[in-house]
Amino acid sequence: MANIKNLQMWKDICADARISISKSMLGLKTTAIYNPTQSIIDVHTYEYTPQDGERLRRILSAHKENLAEVIGDFHPKKVTDGNYLIEVIISRDRQFIGLLLQQYIRMSYEPVTEVQFFEGEDAKVINKMFQ
Repeated sequence: MANIKNLQMWKDICADARISISKSMLGLKTTAIYNPTQSIIDVHTYEYTPQDGERLRRILSAHKENLAEVIGDFHPKKVTDGNYLIEVIISRDRQFIGLLLQQYIRMSYEPVTEVQFFEGEDAKVINKMFQ
């Protein structure tokens, strides 16, 4: 599991009023909480092939009204040293998810989408994609 403070989306996480950040003694551990449900947020990073990365980009660019239709039964396959990397934060109750898709360009991962947050049913629909 990745460290939340090392994510490229860290500033967006800190700026979101739905999320509270707390540090443990000595500041060695940082915990994020989804305020509406008081659920702890976990952090994941996954790498994908160019094909799955492009499909993820199209999904994240689609209108939120028809997410389930756009996603369908798509489940990207995780790879090692993938061309795309996605940062995922998700509350343990699955009511909140945040995503930032990045592509490996010029020797580093650079964002190709804006940071996106989903709540409620939309969060559950997005989460199914990563299971």
